[in-house]
Formats: sequence, structure tokens, C-alpha cells
Amino acid sequence: MMRKKRRHLRHHVSKRKLHCMMLFNLGMYPDPNFYYLTKYDGYGCLILLKDREILLVPPMEYQRARKTVKGTSVKMYKKDFWDVLRKHARGKNIGLDYNSITLSFMKVIRKEMRKKSFVDISPVLREQRAVKTQDEIKTLKKACSISDKILKRFFSSFSRFRTEKQAAQFLETEAVKEGCGLSFPPIVASGSGAAEPHHAPKDTPIKKGFCIIDFGVKYNGYCSDTTRTVYVGKPSEKDKEIYNLLLNAQKDVVSSVRPGMRCSEPHKMIMHKLGDYGRYFIHGLGHGVGVEIHELPNLKPKSKEVFENGMVFTVEPGVYIGSRLGIRIEDTVLLDARPKVLTRISKDLRIIKKSG
Repeated sequence: MMRKKRRHLRHHVSKRKLHCMMLFNLGMYPDPNFYYLTKYDGYGCLILLKDREILLVPPMEYQRARKTVKGTSVKMYKKDFWDVLRKHARGKNIGLDYNSITLSFMKVIRKEMRKKSFVDISPVLREQRAVKTQDEIKTLKKACSISDKILKRFFSSFSRFRTEKQAAQFLETEAVKEGCGLSFPPIVASGSGAAEPHHAPKDTPIKKGFCIIDFGVKYNGYCSDTTRTVYVGKPSEKDKEIYNLLLNAQKDVVSSVRPGMRCSEPHKMIMHKLGDYGRYFIHGLGHGVGVEIHELPNLKPKSKEVFENGMVFTVEPGVYIGSRLGIRIEDTVLLDARPKVLTRISKDLRIIKKSG
């Protein structure tokens, strides 16, 4: 499957009148596009030419790279990296992933590869990653299944958590137990903190009222993303009414997505369904999910993308009323002719009885 991804990208070498494309992985953490194309997270440079591909790696990574990256000529650079790179990356017009290259590294590239012309290929990579392969879908389903399992344990233990930070640490620990990383730092936002969409958990007691939990794991390099909202204490009838309005709107919008629909449409639909509460919805409706937690498509009012089969994305409407309350409900969804919700943990309002 990695070979097919690279072949697809190599097609753009000719299409865009390039001589080759180069992708680098030089940091402590794998570059998303480099990992997407190779499943290899070590140091290296991937060179894609019209008729072949080459992976340059240091001696310490050579054996691991050969075992991991099939269908590519893996070559070791023992001395000067740039001498070896110039030997293989021939031609004037070279495609680079500008999103992964710092300004300082770009200066080095221009210095070491004089008389070359560089073109940004990051849009091509973003578009390719938007539609998932069957292998990717299988991995994303597993990531969502693991996060469901962790969240079930989390809610069973919720009454024991004293602070937001303690609750967030539970999620982090459980992810490690499952052999996963985190898609992002978990959000546990109670009381007035729930009105802040990206609230950072604090070492303070969990407050009564709505409490938002936003969590995802990273399994084999792919992310899940789920948000559920619980109520700590006894909710009023008005609180229940607002929650159920948001829940029903989220379910209706998820079920309405179809291939060929503009990605801006669900946002318009959710605003209509929320009625007067639409003014309290203050962010985009969702985003693609894959090797990164935010990918294409964007479910925003001005989005130009169109839904396609194989896209995996979130639908996460919220209502945030001043500093009084915040509610958000989010699922990761696969579009396969019809939408399939991958995050299956219940969305019914959980009421947590807590003393004090």
C-alpha cells in the first residue's frame, strides 16, 4: 500500500514538469507526510523520480529502513549527505514539502543545491491524504475502538477524580497501557472552563455543571478524536434541553453527509438546527483525521472541498454560553457511500453524582 501511495505521488513529477520530489525526516518526531509515504520514522530523505524512488539514510538506520520501506532503493550516506543527495536528485525543478521545512533549513537547501528551482508540493500531499486507503481505514477503526475502550473505563472511574488534571492523566496513562500515543493533549474542562473550546486541564477541583472531555489516541501512526460531555451534579431541565438539542442536531448532520456534497454544507445545516443557539457555536464543525489530527477535509462555512468516499472526518458541534456552560459532542466518521460513525461510545448525557 505504501508503494501505491508513492506511485501516485510520482505521477505528479511528470504532471507538474518536475525532475524529482524530495521529502525529509530530520527531527525527533516523524514528519507526517514522510511517514504517510513510508511508515518509516527514522532519519532520511525520500527522493521520488519519474521512474524510481530512493531513500537516503545514515548508517545507523540502514537495516531498519530496508526492513520497513519495501519497493524503494535504500542507500546509505557515510560521509557528506549533500554530496550523496546531489548525486541522486538530478535535474533543475524539484518539488519540496514546504509545510515541513523550516526557513533556516530552506536556506541550507538553497545553499547546497544551487541553480535548482523549487516548487511547493504540500497541496498535492494534503489532497492525497484526504481519501484513505483500506489499510488506513482499518487502522483508524482500531484507533477509535481503543479510544472507546479507554473512555468507558474513564467514565466508570470519573467520580473518583478530584481535579481536571488528574482526570486527564488517567486518559494519558490508559493510552500508554494500550500501546498508543496521544493524538493531542486530553482536554478535561469543567464549569466555566467548558466554555473554552481548547481549555487546558487545571490542578483544581472538577466543578459542578457540564464537563467536556476531548480525547484521542494515536495507534500505528493514525489518530482518533472523540468528545463527550457529562454533567457533574444535577442538571436543570433547561440544561437537558440544550444538551439534547445539540445531540439531535449532531446526529442529524452526521447522517446527512453524502459523497459529492460540499464540505461547507454540514456547517450550514448545524446552524439551522441549533436555531437561536447557533450564535453560541464559535468554531468549525469538523476536520479530517489521519496521520495528523487536523487534515482535509475542513467542515467550515467557506470550505471548498467536496466529500468523497474514503474520507475520515470529525463532526463536533458545540454550544458555549459566556462563562456559564460549554457542551461539545464529537465523533470520528468514515464516509463509505453513507456515513459510518467510528467512535461508538454512547452520547447520551451522563450525570455524575459528586459530593461537595
